[in-house]
Amino acid sequence: MIAETIEVLVYEDPICAWCYVVEKRIMTLAEEFDRSIKIRHVPFPMRPEPRLPSMQERKSLVRAVKKAAKQPEGLGIVPDLWISPDPPATSIPALSAIWAARIQGASKESAMRAALRDAALLRGVNVSRSDVIIEIAERIGLDMSRFTAAFSAPATERAVRAVHQEAVEHGIDSLPAVVIADEWLIAGARDLE
Repeated sequence: MIAETIEVLVYEDPICAWCYVVEKRIMTLAEEFDRSIKIRHVPFPMRPEPRLPSMQERKSLVRAVKKAAKQPEGLGIVPDLWISPDPPATSIPALSAIWAARIQGASKESAMRAALRDAALLRGVNVSRSDVIIEIAERIGLDMSRFTAAFSAPATERAVRAVHQEAVEHGIDSLPAVVIADEWLIAGARDLE
């Protein structure tokens, strides 16, 4: 008997600590179920509009990061991104970078997502800055002429925003969010059990 592949949509943002935790949990499940789970990452900006977070928002974000860091899958996460004098005003550039890396294949897209997430959550680097994004793209070995053309194209940001708007229209309103088999929406982080 051939096991049916279940598609799991993971709405995420590389600056979201709980998305980091949830992705690790989903990867554990995918391994447990012998890869019969097909994971598709969907960009969903935690900060869609360019506006620096207020001090109150930053304190709330720091608390959320510290809670996520207490999870076994969150070891190593630090709140430095929100404590620094250079917090991200929006996460659209980082999500656009992931979208732009997609044209070079799934492995490059995955490498960009992981590198941005690690920079933001493990080292506290503002991954919404173009200079940081370009440095990361070079480090992971992207074809830079193809990447910079896609990253700077207005159509890339429009695509990320369109996917975000479609998700909102389907009831996604927070991160992390997981949709299983196009039927079940799980909002927020849940234990593996």
